[in-house]
Amino acid sequence: MRLRVLLFSLTILMPLPALAEIATGGRIPDLSINDKGQLGLSDDKVVYSSWSYDQKPGKVQVVQYMAATRSASAMNKPFREKMRASLPLDGSFESISIVNLDEAMFGTSGMVISELKSSKTEFPYAVMVVDENGLGLATWELEKKSSAVIVTNEDGEVLYFKQGALSDDEIDSTIKLISDAIGKSGAEPKTAS
Repeated sequence: MRLRVLLFSLTILMPLPALAEIATGGRIPDLSINDKGQLGLSDDKVVYSSWSYDQKPGKVQVVQYMAATRSASAMNKPFREKMRASLPLDGSFESISIVNLDEAMFGTSGMVISELKSSKTEFPYAVMVVDENGLGLATWELEKKSSAVIVTNEDGEVLYFKQGALSDDEIDSTIKLISDAIGKSGAEPKTAS
């Protein structure tokens, strides 16, 4: 009985792990997704290839990791729309969307893939990754059923990280941060009017 009380006391006193290993000024932990992975199109058919996060990307990156649910997708839709309207679509930065298929409601994964295929057709320059087993969620210690936005510079240093919905002010300041980072990387930031 005493041993149980002691073990229980120790588990309560143990520090909880940090919610996320990702922090401004740091780096995104390594991540490789081989089950499904990067989505591509070949003759209008979906094909997959293994995907790994590049620690030295050579260009500004905007990484979005989200649960494969409508609510998680809607969470930062205003940010994605503002990004498309305000930032250059000329390859001066890389947009990576990772969808955690492990969090999809039963029977909806086909619809999720269909939506990703449609998005890939509309935005062929964007990198879309299907994380079938939620490996990114565990590796990066992200919140479940949510959406995360991570911005890195060309050297892979995290400039911005937020889980959950961005406010209007956060959207504006993050778009400016991305644009400034593109300018510092040597690429010419062109904003849409």
